[in-house]
Order: sequence, then C-alpha cells, then structure tokens
Amino acid sequence: MNEPHTIVVGVDGSEDGQRALVYAIRAALFRDADLVVAHAVDDAVLAGAWGVVYDPTLLQQAGEAIVEEAVGTATSMGLSPDRVHREVAMGNPAGVLAKLSESSDLVVVGRRSVRGLERLFVGSTSVGVAAQARCPVIMLSAASHVEHTGSLGRIGIGIEPNPKASGALRMAFEEAARRGASLEVVHAWQPPTVGLFGRALDAERAQELRRRDTEHVEQLVAEERSRHPGVEVTQLEVEAHPVDTLVDRSAELDLLWLGVHEGGFGVGAVVRGVMAHSRCPLALVRGCAVQGRRAGS
Repeated sequence: MNEPHTIVVGVDGSEDGQRALVYAIRAALFRDADLVVAHAVDDAVLAGAWGVVYDPTLLQQAGEAIVEEAVGTATSMGLSPDRVHREVAMGNPAGVLAKLSESSDLVVVGRRSVRGLERLFVGSTSVGVAAQARCPVIMLSAASHVEHTGSLGRIGIGIEPNPKASGALRMAFEEAARRGASLEVVHAWQPPTVGLFGRALDAERAQELRRRDTEHVEQLVAEERSRHPGVEVTQLEVEAHPVDTLVDRSAELDLLWLGVHEGGFGVGAVVRGVMAHSRCPLALVRGCAVQGRRAGS
C-alpha cells in the first residue's frame, strides 16, 4: 500500500503566509494528501534588538494560535480534520521547513512583495528552503496570480542544456500530465563571453555553440516526450536573458518549474531573479528532490 502524500505549508500570520496556505490546501485536496501546517518560532529573535528579551513561551503560544487559525481555514475549505496536522517548532524557519521536507512530497511558502534593492535579496526563508529542501518547493509571491492557478491549462519549465536539468524536466512533464495541461519548455540562450573584460565570441563560434545547446535541449525534451506521449508540448527558444524571458512567460503559466543547482551558494542568480519577479507560482526543485517527488495543483 502506498504511503499517503504529505504537503507542508509554512504560516506566519501574514498575507503572504495566507496566500501559501490557500494554495497548499487546494493542492492537498487535488492530491488527496495530508497537510502539515507549520510555524517556526525563530530562536534568532528571542534576544531581540536593543537588548529586548522576548519570552519564548509567549512566542510559542502566538505560533500555536497562528497554526490553529490556519487549520480552521483548511477544514473550512474541505480538508478532513484527521488529514490536517500541526507543527510549531523552535528554530530558523528555513531550517524547520527543510527538515519537514525530508518526509514530504511538497513544501509551500509565501514571499513578501518587495521593491527596488530589496528584490535582490528575495527573502531569506524562501531562498533558504529552496536551497535545502529534499522535495519540490512551491513559492508564491504577491505578484503570483494564485487565484487563477489552474485556469490557464499551461505549465512551464525553464531549461538549460545540462543533463542535470532532466530531473526537473521529468517532474514538469508529470505535472502537466496529472493536470491535463500543456507544457511550455523555455530555453533562453545568451552568447557566452571570454576574458576578463567579457569579450564577445565571434559570430560563427557563437552560432555553433547555440546550435549545440539547442540539440542538447531537444534531446532532453525528446526523451521525456516518449515517456509522456499524451502531453502537448511547445518549445520556445530565444536569444535573451533567461530572467527576462522566464518572468515574461510566467504571466501566461499556471506554474513555472526551475531546477536549483546544488553546491556553491545553493540558489543561483537566474533562479533568484525569477523568484523576485515571477507572475505565477514557482516550483523549485533540487537534484536530490527528484526521485518520486511531485508538486500539487
């Protein structure tokens, strides 16, 4: 007998947390999954600023109240009370959610909408979860058209000519098949530069590299097409910056998949850029999260 699916959602009493909660509830209903409503009492704030000391008991009680309200929302939207679970833990929010991801199929988090230089930092919790999670992470921002999610009938994935991209691509195909949606594969190509001052390659060499990259992407897509013959696929290849292209396309998608490279800083500049500006929910997946993990509606 298969184990039940489990979806974790992080809540903190904010509008962003509420947006993530509603998405996670809908995903749990779609997947017939258990829902874990989680709140982290960040131990980093206990000492406070300017010497103010916070009572951990009061913070714990506040967290429990936030979770209890979220559980009420889940049951009012149709989830059975025995399928909704509570988790209030002490620790860094990203670390708490990453730990819960080890036994989950999906983690859902919200991200506050920011402007200007703040966009460069995206949000420590969402970035931290994306970099550490052992399952796919759905990230929603205030710009995401979450109320219309599922109505467009189109899933997207940003892809690069790298064998490591095959895992996220496979999951995007599975998602499209499960929803009965079409899949848009987006490959944004930029001519590489060489040397300390970023000298452009000559046109002939650049075109040869583009041709090679295109062939690699087409091979990856062809392999997944053969496994999912019922999924309608369109491929978009443009010579443009990937962040600009993916953000532009996100307005026409129910969900955009992106692979998160492991190692280094965990979440690269392209993923961070799309996280900061995407118009639809993002499904972020590390290589280690590919096996048997799927996102919800």
